[in-house]
Formats: sequence, structure tokens, C-alpha cells
Amino acid sequence: MTTNNDKLEALRKKEAAVRAQIAQTKVQLQRKREKEAAREAAVIGEALVRYAGQSSDFRLMLKQVLQSAELRDGDRAFLAGKGWL
Repeated sequence: MTTNNDKLEALRKKEAAVRAQIAQTKVQLQRKREKEAAREAAVIGEALVRYAGQSSDFRLMLKQVLQSAELRDGDRAFLAGKGWL
């Protein structure tokens, strides 16, 4: 009976270790996705701002998009201060 209990306990410990690894991997993947999304936004944003500096029509279109976009109050104030809104 002790052998069976020992086996069960060992399996429970392995299970707990695997669950911890799964949780850690999920966190790492989420961080990676967030980092990639932030980089994507920065690269696209930089390209759009640069092109808006070259094309007044595009700048006007981008300003119109930003005016109707859902933005946080702080972001809206920042963009207004930069002349985008």
C-alpha cells in the first residue's frame, strides 16, 4: 500500500511541476505577444507619421481617422498638443 501511495505522490508532484511550467510558458507567450504588438504599432505609426509629413492629403486623412478613433483622454490630449486633433 505504501508503494502505491508513494507512486501517487510522485505523480502528483510531477503534475504540479508540469502545471507550473504550463503557467510560466503562458505568461512568457503573452509577454512576447504584447512586445510584438507594441513594436508593430511603433513601426507602423512611425511610417504613417513620416508619410504624413510628405503628403498633406494623407496627413488630413490621418487626422480625420484620429478624430474618430477611440482614444484615452491622455492620448487625445497629447495628440491635440502635437497638432493631430
